[in-house]
Amino acid sequence: MIDRDRNESGLIVSRREVIGGLTAAAVMAPVFIRDLFAAGAPVVETTAGKVRGSYADGAYTFLCVPYGADTSGAGRFMPPRPPKPWAGVREIPSKRAIAPQTDPAPAPRPNIPALIGMMSIGSEEGSVETEDCLNLTIYTPGLDNARRPVMFWCHGGGYAQGSGSAKMYHGAALARAGDVVVVSVTHRLNVLGFAHLAESGPDFASSGNVGMLDIVLALEWVKKNIRRFGGDPNKVLIFGQSGGGGKVAALLSMPSARGLFQRAAMQSGSTRRFQDPDEAVEAPRGLYAELGLRPDQGRELQQVPLERLMAAHFAASKRPGGGGRYAPVRDGAVIPRHPFYPTANPLAASVPLVIGTVRTEGTAFQLADEAAYNLDDAGLEARMKSTLGDQNGAAAVALYRKLMPGASPSDLYFEMTSDRGRRAAIEIAELKTAQGVTPAYLYELTWSTPVYDGLLRTPHSLDLPLIFNLADDPVWAPYTGGVPESLQVAQAMMGAWVAFARTGAPGTRALPWPAFTLDGFETMVFDVKSEARKDPFRETRKFWAGI
Repeated sequence: MIDRDRNESGLIVSRREVIGGLTAAAVMAPVFIRDLFAAGAPVVETTAGKVRGSYADGAYTFLCVPYGADTSGAGRFMPPRPPKPWAGVREIPSKRAIAPQTDPAPAPRPNIPALIGMMSIGSEEGSVETEDCLNLTIYTPGLDNARRPVMFWCHGGGYAQGSGSAKMYHGAALARAGDVVVVSVTHRLNVLGFAHLAESGPDFASSGNVGMLDIVLALEWVKKNIRRFGGDPNKVLIFGQSGGGGKVAALLSMPSARGLFQRAAMQSGSTRRFQDPDEAVEAPRGLYAELGLRPDQGRELQQVPLERLMAAHFAASKRPGGGGRYAPVRDGAVIPRHPFYPTANPLAASVPLVIGTVRTEGTAFQLADEAAYNLDDAGLEARMKSTLGDQNGAAAVALYRKLMPGASPSDLYFEMTSDRGRRAAIEIAELKTAQGVTPAYLYELTWSTPVYDGLLRTPHSLDLPLIFNLADDPVWAPYTGGVPESLQVAQAMMGAWVAFARTGAPGTRALPWPAFTLDGFETMVFDVKSEARKDPFRETRKFWAGI
């Protein structure tokens, strides 16, 4: 047994690893000296060519490292190809290449607090939208042979928005504190990444999943190159939040991803099933109509200028029945089965899984719904009956009033709507555990942010600054308040994720985390005092399972 302690940052250290690391440091002194002198502009040679990075605050950053070729023209809607090799050193780009995703004619947005605008996961200053967007952002504490765990991040945004290089996912603080390599992937999105164009013939059979095939290619790149960045290709954790959690579920379903990662974590993105082909083929019909094309004219769609294609995509998505909601497809080949089902890809059974949610996911999405924050008893009952039907709605309100006698109607509403969504995470933990191969670990974040006088409770995405060690970072402080309690919860969550990446189990000596069982429903509750509990939400869990 390895004797483990927490270091000053609250993360896991092993005495054996520390001693071994000091020994290795002596042996590798020339390497460290080289890194020190090159710290201002480090260069690493990949299989496609050399890339230049930067160094600051104890971590190296390599921005927009290509893992795939340009996907424009004949590459549009097609599986990705490896990057074309380049000569010389690829310099740090002045702008970050991200997937096309911005509506050229956006609808007016409701007046919502600025902190939610801060959380925008779409295009941001310093980025350029292009079909040449297959790239990785890499953060590492050292360019040595330490073979650190790799934390491979899949961003959120519902398969439609976001990028791996967004400021909200800056990975240097996590890499430095956890002594891990953080890799964040940018890939094709929306119509370019997930439009199922099977009616255009067999060449387009995988078009509905090319965004996922991009991520597989990125993982293959990691397998071949990450040692050059101080990482271990045989110790890779894939993790993602919201839509990124769905991408993790898809990867667990894909035979082509087998052997490319060894652990997985799904955060507030509990995806149990993907679109069937007959559903998916409907999504692009509005796009074809907008462009005056037929559903069998995929080749012509490849030739449409990008600006016109994206304008048509957004125009179609705004029309009733216009489609435009794209997601991975259970096409029988790239994704043969839904994840975690008895007939699923064995990869889903062979990889340990962390899965969970935050307590009131819905508060961040309903800030424009002022009435939701000012409900009376009648308004609460009306909303729940409209959602669940008269009998189940009344039963839900009665149960939550009994369990939370001092809560306001709005508090109860957000608890109920979030608990309903939590049921999916519990079901996946049950399905995963029933496979009987590797464990599942269930969690719930219950710490409430103090911003806006606590109005947000525990909103969607509050886990991100905690796991990425950014709770007091200027990007996230408007969401967390940057208060000492946020740093305390961050140490617990970040420590668990780092331990999971390193060992395949998220528990530590300071914070034991038992595996989920079908009779115990063990759950790690992250709060100012984090602890594992046995079936902590038993009554509400049973209620939602029964309707």
